[in-house]
Amino acid sequence: MPCGKKRKRHKIATHKRKKRLRKNRHKNKK
Repeated sequence: MPCGKKRKRHKIATHKRKKRLRKNRHKNKK
């Protein structure tokens, strides 16, 4: 069970990282 919880936490961190990268790309386009 703890392994699954840790995996979920990693997924959230990855999603946040992707969102940040997307925002940066938009700023660069402007």
